[in-house]
Order: sequence, then structure tokens, then C-alpha cells
Amino acid sequence: MSLQQEPTTKKRKSLDGEEENRVKEEDEEASDNENQFEVLKNDEGDSYLELSSKRRLTIRTFRGNVLVDIREVYEKDGKTLPGKKGISLSEDQYNLLRDMFKSGVVDAEVQKLKG
Repeated sequence: MSLQQEPTTKKRKSLDGEEENRVKEEDEEASDNENQFEVLKNDEGDSYLELSSKRRLTIRTFRGNVLVDIREVYEKDGKTLPGKKGISLSEDQYNLLRDMFKSGVVDAEVQKLKG
């Protein structure tokens, strides 16, 4: 005798007009931000974004772990190579940093210092 449960689905809470517009604006803003940054590939096939001519944000794997690498780069023999100065964030560390930025706390602190 087998017992089968029917899959349950969660119903979405309906949004009022103002909240629905806010959600649409956030979605459009996120889409606009995604389009303004060009994701490139390095010689190893890792995805990266240029922060400046001498700094990159690279998304790569090392020993099976996803890393988000923010690092200075230099040129040698016509190749751009990662330098010693930088930081590699684990996926958990990256998620925490991303959430800090999304919450606005980092921007608020930067604005306080700007006066």
C-alpha cells in the first residue's frame, strides 16, 4: 500500500497597486544594472568584471569551491595576471557581503563619511 501526497503549492499574496509598482521598479532597476556591466572571460575561462584598469572581480572555482575574487592585476608578456594584493571570498562570505550592500548599511556609512 503506497501513500502518495499531492504536491502543495504556495499561493502568492496579492500586492496592492503601490507595492506592485515598487516591485516592478525594483525589477526594472535590477535589469538595468545587469545590462550596464560587461562580463568578460579570462584565459582560464573564469568570468570577470573590470573594476578599474588594475583591479578585477573574478568569479572562479578552486578545489570545487566557488570564489569571488577581488584582486589587483598586472601585465606580463602581454598577459593580464592576478597579483598578490586582493581577497578571495567564499560563497558564504560573498553572500553576506552582498546582503550588507543590499540592505543599504554600507552606503549609509559611506554617506555619513562624505558629510
